[in-house]
Amino acid sequence: MIETSQLLHNMSAPPKSVVKYSGLSNAATTAGPGGTGVCGVRFAHDGVFGAFITFRLPEIFRQRQPRAILKHLGLEPGPAPEKALLGLIGERANELTLPDACVVVPMKQGHPCPWPDPLAALAVITKSSANIWLRSKTPRLSALRNKSAISLLVPPGFADQIEELSK
Repeated sequence: MIETSQLLHNMSAPPKSVVKYSGLSNAATTAGPGGTGVCGVRFAHDGVFGAFITFRLPEIFRQRQPRAILKHLGLEPGPAPEKALLGLIGERANELTLPDACVVVPMKQGHPCPWPDPLAALAVITKSSANIWLRSKTPRLSALRNKSAISLLVPPGFADQIEELSK
């Protein structure tokens, strides 16, 4: 007989994903130990392998329902506006010249915004967690309540393609 308590011991904890990448570890420097013996870590963004880009959602699209978002995009909402909007977000995400995954970084006003269209911002914001953007992720419209802009670290090969597109 299988003890059910062994199988159900983790049922109340939500799953967590952790993404680790050590390829930029040389961008981190440690400060010497303080009085507690604990060291601080500083990250330098100079010479980072890649480029930072931002996606900004215009104010009119923030905290809106799918029907209103579609109307602001100049589209007819139809009988299933959420399904239509999610389909458009998926299509736009597939069109973006980005890798299938990008690291989400703290947003700064100085980061360039190569795709200023609202649908690109919707695609990136709704398919991002706090740490990573995934093209194949199911979009979450609830993410629009908390975020209106997001920045990604894009690898050099993709950054070069983005630069070419913006010329």
